[in-house]
Amino acid sequence: MTTTLDPAVTGEPPGGDAPPGTGSPDAAPERASGRVRRTARALRLWYGRAVLGAAVLWLAYAVVRWLASGRLHWSIVLDVVPPLFLLGAPLLLLVAAAAACGRRRPLAAVVSGLALALALTTGSGLNWPALWREPGPVPAGALRVVSLNTQYWAMATGSDRLIALLKSRDADVYLLQEHVGWTPGLGEDGYWRIDDDDALRRAFPGYQMARRGELLTLSRFPIVDQRLVGPGPRLTFGRKPDFGQVFAREKVLRTDIAVGGRVLSTYNVHITVPLALDNLNPFSGFDHDSYLRRKHAWRQEEFEGLERDVRANDRPLLIAGDFNATASMRPLRRLAEVAEDATPANPSFLPLSWKFASLGEFGEDALFNRDLPFFRMDWAFTRGDTTVHRYDLLPTDGISEHRMQELRITL
Repeated sequence: MTTTLDPAVTGEPPGGDAPPGTGSPDAAPERASGRVRRTARALRLWYGRAVLGAAVLWLAYAVVRWLASGRLHWSIVLDVVPPLFLLGAPLLLLVAAAAACGRRRPLAAVVSGLALALALTTGSGLNWPALWREPGPVPAGALRVVSLNTQYWAMATGSDRLIALLKSRDADVYLLQEHVGWTPGLGEDGYWRIDDDDALRRAFPGYQMARRGELLTLSRFPIVDQRLVGPGPRLTFGRKPDFGQVFAREKVLRTDIAVGGRVLSTYNVHITVPLALDNLNPFSGFDHDSYLRRKHAWRQEEFEGLERDVRANDRPLLIAGDFNATASMRPLRRLAEVAEDATPANPSFLPLSWKFASLGEFGEDALFNRDLPFFRMDWAFTRGDTTVHRYDLLPTDGISEHRMQELRITL
């Protein structure tokens, strides 16, 4: 006897077995949603690993850079990163760590935070006093001092524009670097002396002049003494030294000026450039190791010579110029231990003074050839009974790749 079950009792649909692959109406969307979640978690997992790996690499670079800075000759290559990037990279990684998942999120955040703290404590270039300091009025009779790297005496725009710019500031003292000619394409062999003493006296009547190599100091006040500082005076050039040698090694000119019964020592500084970009091709036959050793040794001698003279000088003094050093480079920080940085008198939270202008020099008038500096290479320091009331970094309208330093000081 055959028994037929009622479909209503069995719960099966009429017409026999259900087609394969069918089931609950919500099953397919649930499976798709599960796949999306698993894929998203896997992506976040690999994202977290990538962020953590990048943070570890950046922290390792930051630590090695700081430990080697000013001590090992190859540290010059690591030191060329602007402090703005030393701050920006870990800050970006810290923000990126928030999107990681699992234990990689706090690990990436901690590592990035350590790199950021290292940048903040070893030369960030940030001028914190600008957030709360009110500059106040400049006292009557304060000296106006201008310092500028003139970029080969305004080779690109003409010296007439440079002279007009300098005279417009009506400074009492001018500390000028790169008062020199340069032939592009010859590198360190392309420098030549500019003999324009008569033209300078016509342009700045009543000023006294001290000059050596590329360094030119002009003063409304009597110059009572001038001397080279650092390794330059110790070199043996012979009876007629090659000007390229003079330019390369004589980088600090001290000029003592009589001001109102007192003597102010001014130091006109242009520290040797750490490296030139045209020497960075690793596939050339250039001896990079010897080049970096020489540059490092020269810079050390120049900084140490300046520090020695400053320590031994009991007069009020002002040091200004192009140091070819950022706030994160150890030699500059050592100088700040023997003299007082003038930066707190600047109104900018992030003072910047230099942009790489080689694109413009080679004829590419592109976006990069704009007055948008990313580095701070130009600095001013004081010591003794010298007070800085105002310190500005002023644009030079394309005359120089450096901004002009202008200080108002009293003794």
